[in-house]
Amino acid sequence: MAQEAVYRRLALGGVACLVAGVIATGMQANVPVARAAGGINPVMPVAPNDVQADPSHGFLVLVEKDANLYENETEGPVAIGGDVRFRSYQVALNNPGTYIAPGDSVVSGLVVGGAPDYAGSPADGQLRVLTNTYAKIGDLSGSDVEASGSHTFVEPSGAGPGVLPDVDIQTAQPEASVGGTSGFDFPALFGIYRGLNDRIADCPQTITLKDQNGQAEWNGTDPVATIGLEPGENVLTLTEDQMSALKYINPVNGSLQPGDNASLIINVQSQGDYDWPVPQVSWQGNAPSRHVLWNFTNDGTITLPEGSATVWGTVYAPNAELVDHSSNNIEGNVVVREFTHGGAVAGGSGSNGGEVHYAPFSNTVSCLDNDVPTTTEPTTTTEPTTTTTEPTTTTTESSTTTTTTTVPTTTQPTSTEPTMTTTTTSSESGGIVPTTTSETGEYPGQPGPSDKGPSSGELASTGVSIVPWLVVGLGLIGFGVGMLVFGRRRARGSSQN
Repeated sequence: MAQEAVYRRLALGGVACLVAGVIATGMQANVPVARAAGGINPVMPVAPNDVQADPSHGFLVLVEKDANLYENETEGPVAIGGDVRFRSYQVALNNPGTYIAPGDSVVSGLVVGGAPDYAGSPADGQLRVLTNTYAKIGDLSGSDVEASGSHTFVEPSGAGPGVLPDVDIQTAQPEASVGGTSGFDFPALFGIYRGLNDRIADCPQTITLKDQNGQAEWNGTDPVATIGLEPGENVLTLTEDQMSALKYINPVNGSLQPGDNASLIINVQSQGDYDWPVPQVSWQGNAPSRHVLWNFTNDGTITLPEGSATVWGTVYAPNAELVDHSSNNIEGNVVVREFTHGGAVAGGSGSNGGEVHYAPFSNTVSCLDNDVPTTTEPTTTTEPTTTTTEPTTTTTESSTTTTTTTVPTTTQPTSTEPTMTTTTTSSESGGIVPTTTSETGEYPGQPGPSDKGPSSGELASTGVSIVPWLVVGLGLIGFGVGMLVFGRRRARGSSQN
């Protein structure tokens, strides 16, 4: 009986091994584990849910340098890094945003990093700041700030109240607040934008246009094409010739269109100065426009000629000037180097530039993979060293001295082996610049050769094998059961004798 008890224990031990193997497999063997999809909102790249922390501060129109705001309006907050000229324009209508500049208690509807250019504006020009919001003006050296009841006027020095051109802040705002810090660092912000702009242009195309029946591929010359989106992020690339041919982009019957379940990135491959022939599109409306981004990498002037169709979606062109002479609207953010909205002469050709409506881009771009470009330039670097006698790679940290510059670059050590580099930057003017950690490999911004895992959104596996558990468990079960049967037969034979 004692031997039988031993054999039973051996069999039970085998079962325990099998159970342990199954548990180990479920916990850490080749079972898919969901990986969170990454991505960056290219307009609010650092803190998309916090306008105080993000360097864009949630503004609708963001201009790195000068702006000519002639006619008509922006229904959201406007930030301009340089000087502003104006004729008959208003900002912060209906949607003033929620950003409050340092030292203030009221939302800012207009930020001007430079000065109002009175000499460059028409004699009767006026820029109105609405919805009880403040204006922040970086250079008041040629201006007087005059309070008049519930209004605050910024006007040419010595001109006196009521003399045009002026900036009419339609709420009472202290002079010290008008000239106070805005919290914007335009060079740093647009350094980030330019890096993201280039990388979005490199995102692989995931969809193509179909013919007008939604069946075959569009031939690239027909004026009518159709589009159907897949759930999640969709990337479409169009050349200048294709844009010129397109007049209508209609929906494929029964297909997804831009909205909560599908976003659309359109990379327009244009160069230099470009007259943009905007097609009529299938996703017309404020809500779908929040999920569409038109990405331009050209560094010239993008012109919306008089009579152009409405732009449904964000215009993302941080290297270019945008000149809008169309009385139709832009439904989305405007992120550009310079901006001319309307014409300087009232009633002239292209004088009415229409409106910019509040439809901020609300998606992340997943192919950006959470790597916000840095905004520092290294002055000295030490090359990383590697050892090849072991399978693992050893690197020495680069000794880098960095200085804040107005031309952002990404710090990357030169190496054929992947290294991890971390760059933290700050700005003397108070702008928020992110800390970034990136792995550099053969191509900047792409995983290095040691990254063999799946891409964002795919399933990952870990590698403990169940085979040893199965061998041991089955062996113990077989031996224990066999010996138990043998013992009972032997006992039975002895009793018969």
